[in-house]
Amino acid sequence: MNQIGSYIIPLLVILFVVYRRLKRSVGFQPFKPSRLKMRIGIFSIIGILLLASGFPHPAIYISDAIGIACGAVIAYYAIKHSRFEQREDTLFYRTHVGIETLVVLLFIGRIAFRIIEMFGTGGATAMNPALNNETAQMQQYTNDPLTAATFFLLVAYYIGYYTFILRKSDEKAAVS
Repeated sequence: MNQIGSYIIPLLVILFVVYRRLKRSVGFQPFKPSRLKMRIGIFSIIGILLLASGFPHPAIYISDAIGIACGAVIAYYAIKHSRFEQREDTLFYRTHVGIETLVVLLFIGRIAFRIIEMFGTGGATAMNPALNNETAQMQQYTNDPLTAATFFLLVAYYIGYYTFILRKSDEKAAVS
């Protein structure tokens, strides 16, 4: 019972993040350039750090590249189907609901798979202090190509899509 209690807080945090992500995916979103720039920066930094961590395992770069390519394709389709709307003095944008849902489901599915995998091993990483440090967690990333591909799909999608939104908003502002 004590083991399950240690998973409840992270699970609730994950559910809250997913809820917020789904809430933002539906309908028009107000354009906030500082928020988009911050997200681009965060995704870029984390992506670069994870690319650097794959250096001991060069084969992981193949899954990274596949994830980046898939993310770029999904971003391309999202860009083609994006809509902008000017309401009073605020610019709003809407993502393609189907594509955003696909990206969120990939994220949720990968988290669910990792949680099931963790419980399937009896929580071995949680119970073994030698496996519970940062290095071991980074090695889990570099040994799991599906996680790497999924993460870089998200990185490429969000960086590409948010960059498009920022550029398109500059065009809309120039026309106004």
